[in-house]
Amino acid sequence: MYSEYGTAVCLVTVALLCGGALATPIRRSAPPETADEPCTKHARLLLFELRRVLDAALEERSGNDALFHGFNCTELRAELRPDSQTVAVCQPDQYVTCSDQHSSSFSEPECLKNIRGDLQYYELMLRDYVKTLDQKQKSRSITNLTKITSLIQTLQKDCPLLPKTKEPQMTTWVATDPFYDRMDLCKWLKGLHIRAVTINRVLGYISAGEYKK
Repeated sequence: MYSEYGTAVCLVTVALLCGGALATPIRRSAPPETADEPCTKHARLLLFELRRVLDAALEERSGNDALFHGFNCTELRAELRPDSQTVAVCQPDQYVTCSDQHSSSFSEPECLKNIRGDLQYYELMLRDYVKTLDQKQKSRSITNLTKITSLIQTLQKDCPLLPKTKEPQMTTWVATDPFYDRMDLCKWLKGLHIRAVTINRVLGYISAGEYKK
């Protein structure tokens, strides 16, 4: 009786062990990164950082180290690159309506050219603004804006979709009064955030290649 019981226990144990082994999912390696994946990856990182900086700055409006202390950034309108055609040339054809007849149809080369122009514009603007700040203070403003600038540079450098055009040397920021400069910065950061949302959607759309089918 004992030997039969012991044998039964062994058989059940073996069955459970085997069943557990068979039920264990096979680990699969991550799919290889596509050539265009750095574009969407770095675009997302830029958008997330912009959201983080803006959310933190909007919540903390007191203290000299706060980016937007002394005024309410949420009440100010966003400023976009004035000569940008990104929205017009990057709009997918299937989303063009009668009211959009003045807009151009989707053109990948023109779209990517305008995205590159937008990124260069905001990179130079932020770089020139940071130069107006007291570098010895090493404030959070300098740290945050420098990181955003670095993410813009990385997106331009590592995204193979973007054309490699020569960086314009013109100055996009003209310093006036520190208080009003920060108000202008608020508007431009809000505009850059809007443009970063568009860039994320467009690069994802181009990387997917659906419009080519």
